[in-house]
Amino acid sequence: MSGSLLSQAEIDALLAQIPSSADGENQAAKTELIQPKQYENEKIVPPGSHPNLERILDIPLQVKVILGQGTRSVKDVLSLMPGAIVEFERNVAEPVDIMLNGKLIARGEVVVVEEHFGVRITQISSPLERVRKMV
Repeated sequence: MSGSLLSQAEIDALLAQIPSSADGENQAAKTELIQPKQYENEKIVPPGSHPNLERILDIPLQVKVILGQGTRSVKDVLSLMPGAIVEFERNVAEPVDIMLNGKLIARGEVVVVEEHFGVRITQISSPLERVRKMV
């Protein structure tokens, strides 16, 4: 390995370290909002896993929530003004898409947390699948 960059072999070794969850679908069905707790000196990386896994945990990733999308004509876009309503094809009961670096990793429902929007995850891909989509 040169400098602080990981080689493809090291990335592959890290991916191989991530256990796949057999009950991932059961946990995805739970809609309870859970806030992860992290304590001082607590390691996120499981003991005995690849020593370089901790090196990538602080890499920032772009997360987007897609409420809906559609196509509008130039005329429609130019006629938009404050108070206008833009409708999408997605039904209100359908979950929103949660994208990680442009790739679908989860779905959920929009919630309000104090004065902010949030998303309660109702379906999520396994940790292994999420890591594969990051690469």
